[in-house]
Amino acid sequence: MNKFQRNAAVMALSAIIGGSALLPYQTQAEQLAPVADVQQAVVKNFEAQYSDAIRQLQAKGVLQGYEDGQIRPNKPVTNAELLKMTLLTFRLEVTEAAEPEANAKWYDAYVTSAIALGLIEDDGKLQPSRPVEAADVAAILAKALQRDTKSVLHWIDGLSITGNHLTRGEMAELLVQSEKAVRSEDARIVSVRALNKVALELTFDAPLALEDESREAASENFAFEPELKLVNQPRLKTGSIATYIVPMQTMPEGEMMTLTYKGVQTVTFEASDKLIPLREARQVTSDTFEIESLRQDGVIDYGYVISAYAGGRGSNAIALDEENSYNGQSLEIIPSLASRTAVLTPDNGEPITVSYVGYTQSTDGKQEPKFRLPQGQTLQPGTTYTVSSDWFTVEYASFVAEEIDPLAISSVQAVDDKTLQVTLSGDPGDELFAYRSIQLTGNDGSTLTAQYKVQSRQGAVGIFEISEGTVDEGIRYTVSPVGTWAVADDVTLAE
Repeated sequence: MNKFQRNAAVMALSAIIGGSALLPYQTQAEQLAPVADVQQAVVKNFEAQYSDAIRQLQAKGVLQGYEDGQIRPNKPVTNAELLKMTLLTFRLEVTEAAEPEANAKWYDAYVTSAIALGLIEDDGKLQPSRPVEAADVAAILAKALQRDTKSVLHWIDGLSITGNHLTRGEMAELLVQSEKAVRSEDARIVSVRALNKVALELTFDAPLALEDESREAASENFAFEPELKLVNQPRLKTGSIATYIVPMQTMPEGEMMTLTYKGVQTVTFEASDKLIPLREARQVTSDTFEIESLRQDGVIDYGYVISAYAGGRGSNAIALDEENSYNGQSLEIIPSLASRTAVLTPDNGEPITVSYVGYTQSTDGKQEPKFRLPQGQTLQPGTTYTVSSDWFTVEYASFVAEEIDPLAISSVQAVDDKTLQVTLSGDPGDELFAYRSIQLTGNDGSTLTAQYKVQSRQGAVGIFEISEGTVDEGIRYTVSPVGTWAVADDVTLAE
């Protein structure tokens, strides 16, 4: 019985109670009999709704009744019950005390184990007998499954659990659903399809072990014929149980491909000839341009739909359905662009191979991957450039290069002897620090090079890390950018 059905039953119960006033000659027992019948029916219907999930957890020893043997599925689940049910459902280690204290509670071992596993904080704030909050349920299950909270909230919504507190029956239903998301070293492929020329979507019968999700392991575990390689690691889709976006080298058009996983399972699929539709190319610095895509055009960057990034993308993060649609709109997924290249052709000039600038494809809520010319080359003002590729198409593919002032470094401060905080004169509003370096020249003739730490920018401030050596006390360092990306007039290192 969902909450709507329960509310309807309560309304019916109220109607019976109110209607009894119209029967003045009934005895009190006769008047209350229908009320008891409806109450009993409500409980039975509620129990029936969650009976399958309850039976499954009972069979595994996860769920037991109270002293009277009753499960009481409509009773709010407490914090202590949640921890016990989670640990037992996911087969996580429960450490019993060697010598239980005389006043020990039944839940002590579960609380201690949950703290040891990092599911909850050891801050003394846990109230074991208090009804658990839905948000806390999602956070604890996500940690237990090594997943993101947004996915668990998506499962809660899918089960039509809408209250602030979960009942024992609702918790049983959610745990049965969540148990499917326990990671496995023995996961096997259920289905595979090519989303576009550079992305596969693979569904497994269980999520991969974290080690198998790494780029190194995945590159070894996935073997393609004709030969094709992954360009980055597989990433779980937010809200899915075990569906992955897998970024690939450009696939041969329309060819039947064979994928062998871990040398023990072989599946076939047809390569896609679909190019990713992007909207507009435009210059951003003297040696860098970007290509914009828009969600309203039916294109979304994978950064907004994968579990690994869901926690850091705020309201931009979404959970797609099985057909990769959201609110009725079908979305084409841009996978990781690591190691991607494109071609930039100037009017009456030779094509230039340009490289994707890492960690720039979806920042500040924008979908604007950046590409950079080879070291030392710059865009020539007044020249028209056209971008092309074998894996995307651009509606507005040409732009006229302009003279763009470099960024201006206003100050550099040492955070520690290997970390620097670089502040620009203004917020660039985008990831323009990416892959840039600065040089420190000491008054003793020594030099140090520091490179930007990706995704560390906060407004006009970015963190740079020294690759070799350390800042020495007593030495005055003058700051200069490596290349022409910025200027630093009379900037010295401040400690």
